[in-house]
Amino acid sequence: MPANGKPSHTETVAAVFSRAPRMRHAVCSQANRKENAMTAHLGQPGLPRGLAGWIVGRIMRRYNRPDNVWTLSLLAIGDGERALEVGFGPGDAIRLAAEAAPSCRIAGVDHSATMLAAAKQLNRVFIEQGRVRLSLGSIDALPFASDAFDNAFSINCIYFWRDPAHGLGELRRVVRRGGIVAITVRDIERAPYDAYRPDTLARLMTDAGFASVAIHRNGVPSHPLACVLGTK
Repeated sequence: MPANGKPSHTETVAAVFSRAPRMRHAVCSQANRKENAMTAHLGQPGLPRGLAGWIVGRIMRRYNRPDNVWTLSLLAIGDGERALEVGFGPGDAIRLAAEAAPSCRIAGVDHSATMLAAAKQLNRVFIEQGRVRLSLGSIDALPFASDAFDNAFSINCIYFWRDPAHGLGELRRVVRRGGIVAITVRDIERAPYDAYRPDTLARLMTDAGFASVAIHRNGVPSHPLACVLGTK
C-alpha cells in the first residue's frame, strides 16, 4: 500500500483476480455444475469473464503482440484467402491479419463472451466491411463446413482445449487440401499453465493427419515461442 493510503494499480488488479466468487444459495443443476467446474479449471486466462476477464484481455493484447506478429509472419495469409483463428481473445491477431492482407476474409471463434465483445469492438470496422466474422464457439465442434478455409491458426490457446487431438482434427477438417494450420505455444520448460512442448505438439499434429509438420522457434530468449505448422 503506498504512503497516500490508496491502492496501487497493481494491487487493484491483484484484488480483482483474487476475489472469490459469491456462493449461490440455489442448488446447481448437473449442467451448471459441469460448467462451473470447467470455469474453475480454466481460470481467467482460459475463459475470461466479467470485469476480471476484461482486464485479462487487456493484458493479453499487450503481452501477446509479439506472438501474434510472429505467427502471422509464418502463416503469411495472402490477399483473397480465407483464414480462421481459434481462441482469438481480445482480437489483436484478427486485426493484424486483416490489416496485412486487405482482401482476405477472417473468421474467429472463442468460447468467452467477454472476449467476443472486446474483439468485436477492436475489429468493428472490418466487421462492418464484411471481412471479419466473429462468434462464440468451441474447438470441440467448429461451426464451419469442411474445407472452408485456406489456413487456420491458434495462438497460446491449445493449453485450454478439452481434447487437443480432437481439436487438431477439427482444424484439419475445416481447412482445404494444401491448407496450413499454425499452432503457437510458449517454448519454455515451466509455463504459467500446462504448456505443450513443441515436439509433443508436432507428434499430435502428425497423428491428426497433417503432413510436412515443422517446428519453428523465434529465437528470442526473453520471450521464447514455438510455432508448429502442418499441411492438410
